[in-house]
Amino acid sequence: MSEATQKSELLTITETAEYLNQSHWTVRKWIRQNRFPYIQINSRVIRIRQDALDEFLKDSTIPQKKI
Repeated sequence: MSEATQKSELLTITETAEYLNQSHWTVRKWIRQNRFPYIQINSRVIRIRQDALDEFLKDSTIPQKKI
């Protein structure tokens, strides 16, 4: 297992919302829309890997246009 995989932190929905600077309602909507991968421990407990969020942010970033 790589060092990056071992250090990937599992975040709650609230922690994910803080990390993305969004509301927990927005994070819940994005989970329903499968915008990023998540782990469903049971019917009520959901965790999101921080490295998955970093990848989500990277994929969602629009590059600067040169004028």
